[in-house]
Amino acid sequence: MNASASAVRRIWRTVAVAGLAFGARDARAQITVNGSPTAMKVTAAVAGSAPTAVSNALTTYSLSSNPARHFAVTASINSSMPAGVTLTITLAASRGVSAGAVTLSTVAQNVVTGVTARMFGQVITYTLSATAAAGVVPLQTRIVTLTQINTP
Repeated sequence: MNASASAVRRIWRTVAVAGLAFGARDARAQITVNGSPTAMKVTAAVAGSAPTAVSNALTTYSLSSNPARHFAVTASINSSMPAGVTLTITLAASRGVSAGAVTLSTVAQNVVTGVTARMFGQVITYTLSATAAAGVVPLQTRIVTLTQINTP
């Protein structure tokens, strides 16, 4: 594949963030999300290589409840990504353990565990990547749900 053919391959994807506050066992558990990432588009590729992934770290989250024990944060998206397209999320955690880059799916997965105290202004990084086999994908939106839960 030459550079001009690579430039023709465009993957348009918008990531929308919905910060939902639900405590699994504690009505006082609260997570808030500030900001929303801009539209993310995978549009560049070097000839012979996979398209270049794009990242966005303009969103933050805060956990404003003091945990009785520990908190964890899970993340999921509202519908699956198309074949060949991956959306990952990384949550910073100054008072917990970040799982690092987690590939989002419709099944909630731990992204932060072992939170022992309130955290404010923690950065959320989204990364959108695609393979050349994904082809041209029309504009789509995904809703990312973050849920704070109590853990033992």
